[in-house]
Amino acid sequence: MPEYNKIDTVFNKLKSENRKAFIPFISIGDPALETSFEIAKTLVENGADIIELGFPFSDPMADGKVIQRSYERALKNKISMEDAFAFIKRLKAFRDIPVVLFTYYNPVFILGEKFAKDAKEADVQGVLIVDLPPEESAEFTKYIRDKNIYQIYLLAPTTAPDRMRYVLSYAKGFVYYVSVTGVTGARKNLPETIKSRVEEIKRISSIPVGVGFGISSRDQARDIAKHSDAIIIGSKIIQFIEDDIEDKRRILKKIAEFSSDIRSALNDTASSGL
Repeated sequence: MPEYNKIDTVFNKLKSENRKAFIPFISIGDPALETSFEIAKTLVENGADIIELGFPFSDPMADGKVIQRSYERALKNKISMEDAFAFIKRLKAFRDIPVVLFTYYNPVFILGEKFAKDAKEADVQGVLIVDLPPEESAEFTKYIRDKNIYQIYLLAPTTAPDRMRYVLSYAKGFVYYVSVTGVTGARKNLPETIKSRVEEIKRISSIPVGVGFGISSRDQARDIAKHSDAIIIGSKIIQFIEDDIEDKRRILKKIAEFSSDIRSALNDTASSGL
């Protein structure tokens, strides 16, 4: 019988405490490998429950301009998958937080079974492969099945009910609900349909639902957390990096303050009984 996946452990613990998960996203190697490691540590120290780490890719079709530029900066640093796994091992040595590796299929396909072996060795709990839907995942699933690594799937506002049921039948750990149509990026306003769509997912499956794409403020996080199990934020955090690219101390300070604020907002949701 496989060991328990730490993503399940986190969500079970938070559920028992009536709290919601904060899942930040950053790109490994942006703006430099060591700085991105300090950013990851800062997120862990300031309220992250799970961390999503992006492997820089040259053609990130699901990502908006902020994350695209983040990948471009990281690619200039020639970040390899070996670097990514070493990064995760270092972070795990600092704090044993569940890690979801966000990537596209091409780098995974090239490595094949070695990817799964190295991911297991680095103690990766989940892999989100944007361009690998369930019906094309058989080979990848074969590699990760006995390593207790979850493949995290996406659902979108445009996902039809039958398709939703199909994807949820494969989902493990949590399902990532994309709150808006289009690519990643912080937004001032988010659709009012998020609540009804999350409720629809929950009628089909008991799996935790994380909502991401567009969340950029404390108020948005608190409102969405009333209906979901996790808040996923990437572009807003990466914008802090871009805004002060030459000032590491300022980047870390802004990210620490923002993360603490989001954590506080999610705690407010729990204390209010929502």
